[in-house]
Amino acid sequence: MSVSLGDLRLGVAGCAAAVVFSACLVPASAPAQLESPPDRPMMLAPTPRSAAPAGEDGETSPPGESEAPLPDQIQVDALETVDVDTLGTLGTGNGGFAADMWRGSPRPLVDVLLPRLPVDTSSPAMRDLARRLLLSAAVAPEGEAPAGSFLALRARLLVSMGDLDGAKGLFEALPRRTGDSELARIEADARFLENDNARACAIATEHVAVGQDGYWQKAFIFCQILADQRERAALGVSLVRETDEDDTVFFELADALIADRSPELEGMSDPTPMQLAMARATGASLPVDVVASDRPGILRTVATSPNAPIELRLEAAERAEAAGALAPETLRQIYASIDFTDEGLAHPLSQAEAEGGAMSRALLYRSALAQTVPTAKAEAVAQAFDLARQAGRYASVVRTFLPVVKGIGPSLELLWFAPEAVKALLLAGDVESAAIWYGLLRSNARHDEAAAASLLAVTPVMALSGLDRDFSGSPRGLAGWAEEARSIEDGRELAALLFALLDGLGDRVPEDLWNPLLDGPDRTTTAVPHPAVWMRLSSAAADRRVGEAVLLSLLALGPVGPTEANPVTLRRVVSALVEIGLESDARALALEAAVAAGL
Repeated sequence: MSVSLGDLRLGVAGCAAAVVFSACLVPASAPAQLESPPDRPMMLAPTPRSAAPAGEDGETSPPGESEAPLPDQIQVDALETVDVDTLGTLGTGNGGFAADMWRGSPRPLVDVLLPRLPVDTSSPAMRDLARRLLLSAAVAPEGEAPAGSFLALRARLLVSMGDLDGAKGLFEALPRRTGDSELARIEADARFLENDNARACAIATEHVAVGQDGYWQKAFIFCQILADQRERAALGVSLVRETDEDDTVFFELADALIADRSPELEGMSDPTPMQLAMARATGASLPVDVVASDRPGILRTVATSPNAPIELRLEAAERAEAAGALAPETLRQIYASIDFTDEGLAHPLSQAEAEGGAMSRALLYRSALAQTVPTAKAEAVAQAFDLARQAGRYASVVRTFLPVVKGIGPSLELLWFAPEAVKALLLAGDVESAAIWYGLLRSNARHDEAAAASLLAVTPVMALSGLDRDFSGSPRGLAGWAEEARSIEDGRELAALLFALLDGLGDRVPEDLWNPLLDGPDRTTTAVPHPAVWMRLSSAAADRRVGEAVLLSLLALGPVGPTEANPVTLRRVVSALVEIGLESDARALALEAAVAAGL
């Protein structure tokens, strides 16, 4: 195996075999003295002048005939240093928060809370809030801290979320290379995750000489192999092996790359970005336990790795998409690439019911795409949604099947499908299409009992979305729904959830509708946020400390998100977001909770 990467400038010359790493890092193509590199901003500093300054008439005096200015005649205005911690790619004009979002929030508190951000949540609304929190250009919280540490923390969280584009945006916003090893390592990991080995190796080459950090040494060895410098890489492996014998996966992959063979990987339960890049370079088949990781960024890379079995890629892809680390279109492409038997394609509904799992959803997607009859297409979608609910992946499947749902036109023959369409479209944020299906139900509810029942079933989510103010503002509408809810299983819990969400959104629920819910156990066992989080959230929302209120709201919901949070917690979070002016985000969280609960 020989990979030419001349642009990496990894040539190393004149190094004896016994010379340590740091002495073998000067690229062979480097000139004796580097001036300002063309890919960096010019240094804005005074430069020596060979000629005297021009006179009043514009003429330049010959050298030596004009005296140099006296020191007290020189005025120097220092350029203001850019605070990298304030950098971001979002502002109020493109979805970000205001520049004073951290006003009033002490730095020590934010430094403790921000690393706890639930980066692996499957809630799209929570992920969107977290992304905007991390990418907004804003003054850092007040308090002493090393320069760049706040930017590094935000970048690390974005990479953990699998939001590699967001992280790259932060790196590219830097005015120039800061020399910060931590920031560089975060960027290198991001580049390895997206298979951009050229950029990762350029970063590694810059930082390996700074010290004997094991990460950079291993990265540099990998890059030497990519540049076909196997003998030097072998020397590096022997040196690293003397100081770090525990990283067996790295050594196994490095040895295989140097020998130009494909290794048999027994396990990679907690792979690093670099290890995944090395495994891809070897062409080795990834082991089954590679999807044991809960890190969305890792799952995203596994999902797009050609050296992973399709079943593994599919499992990783669904989980990465659910966590927001993978675009729905990529999951659709993986669904469409799977080969199914003629029997499965001929009887997709029964086959999917028998098999279950990710393969069944892929089969139903293929079937829905192939169907030309709207009713058959709707049946495939409805079954996929039902299986997804059972597996806890409903929201992800909704996003993946969204083009199919939007391709099914509302009609009287599909009144039965209207509730599924309304909920799915609302959850995906397509309010206009949901309103059309809802209108179909309303227009037929007066003379069709089934349509009337379906209308009543979906009216709560329409109210939570803000599209049906009559229901949420009318005791009669709420009372009718509540009466119907008493006759169904878990109706008491559904009513409590709906009323709590409406109340949090500012739609007051009359006390007489709460009273029937008292006819039951007066205590429930559930997880609740720590009292300190609860109290601090209340004060942050009241004082409009936007960044802190958003952060505490996400911590209050935790990794499980709104789909498993108790109604009291949801009401507090929704109310806090409304209080700081984020009503649309509050409604998105409320919709997720309602649909997941079966409303």
